[in-house]
This record gives sequence, structure tokens and C-alpha cells, in this order.
Amino acid sequence: MAPRPGEAEVEEIARFLRDSGVGSGARLLDAPCGLGRRARGLAEHGFRVTAVDPNEVAIAALRKRLARRLADRLEYRTAVLARLPDLPAAERFDAILCLDHAISRDPPGEDVAFLRRLRGHLAPGGLLAVDLLHRDFFAARPRPFAYHVIGDIEQHEFRRFDAVTGVLQLTWKFYHRSGEDLRFRGTSSARLRLASPHEATALLESAGWNVGALHGGWGREPVTPDRRKILLVARPARG
Repeated sequence: MAPRPGEAEVEEIARFLRDSGVGSGARLLDAPCGLGRRARGLAEHGFRVTAVDPNEVAIAALRKRLARRLADRLEYRTAVLARLPDLPAAERFDAILCLDHAISRDPPGEDVAFLRRLRGHLAPGGLLAVDLLHRDFFAARPRPFAYHVIGDIEQHEFRRFDAVTGVLQLTWKFYHRSGEDLRFRGTSSARLRLASPHEATALLESAGWNVGALHGGWGREPVTPDRRKILLVARPARG
């Protein structure tokens, strides 16, 4: 049987977490979670996942489709972007995942505030994993369109990358599919600054994190221009 879209990446993330000492049954925070497919996949691997996102349409669809067998270890929540993850102060997680360029969407000061809020939700000994789109990859491989599917929701993504400024402009359109029919559900957009590994490290450090590792993917590959993403692994800095 062919794997579902994204299943291989979920396998890699689960293996990375286990190899990092975050085993099945550990509590994970996925913020922002986007379409939630990684959160669902990680719950299927036995992790207890809280997935938070500002997109109310997507979260409502995910809640509606939540399998009963996952209900005790997967929870979807909405949060205002300016307060993300907007969780009770006492909630702690063994690992926090910021996937698909969760930072560099706003001015640096707002990114720093978001990353500082995350520190308060990390359990002792936990880790933060941030994956970012790799500037060098997009500079060499312009791609104007992509789409993603989860259940009956389609996300159409339109891209425009400026290699001079390093800005990637993204527009998403969401549709509900019923047979051959698509019903438009909403749209959103983002303007991303694709940071170099050095710049991303400096941003995390300014928010009180210590970056302990930098990889070209969840398999701990080296960072090279042909890697689509970079992965930073961080823990709270002392003091």
C-alpha cells in the first residue's frame, strides 16, 4: 500500500523524537499546526499531541474528522495569532514543534515574542524543534504552485520568491471537495523572510533559546543547498 502524503515525513519526525529521548506517550505541542496532518500522524505513533492554529476553518474541519481512536491523544485548538499558542500557563510539553516556517512570518520582534511564549510551555529536559524553508533551495528552484490534501479539504498554495530580498510570498486558498466539486472555504497569505542558518540561530538565541544542533532534515542530514528545509533543535538557555 502506498503511504499517505506526508506519512514518510511523520515517520522521520517520530524517529527523530524517539532518538532524542522523546518517546511515544510524550506530550507534544504543534504550533501552529496548519492542516494538522503531522499532528494526526504523530498521535497515530502514540504521542499525545496538542495542535494549535489561528485558522478557525481548518481547525473546525479537523475536529469534525477526528477519529475516535485518536480522541484521547490528539486535541485541536484555535488561538489568536498575536497570542499563539495561547495556552494555560501550567501546560507543559516534552517537545514543541514549530513546523513549515512558523517563524519569519512577522516582524522579528513578534517572532521573538512568540518564541519566548513557547519557553514557558516546555517541560524540564524538553526540546524545541523548528524547521524552516531553506533560502538557497528556493533561490535555485522557483515553483509557483503546489497543493496539499487532508481528507476532503484541499489547500492550494501560490508562491512568489524574490531572490534579492529573500522574501517568499505565499497565498493559500482552501476548498472543500465533494466528488468532482470544489467549494471555496477561505483564503490566507503570508510573507516569509527566508533566513540563513546563521540568522535563524540568532533569532532563537535572542528569544532565550540555545541552539544545540542544525540539520538539513529530520534524518540529521547536513545543511546543503539541495535541502528544502533546515532544522534547528534548541533548549532554553540558562539564566
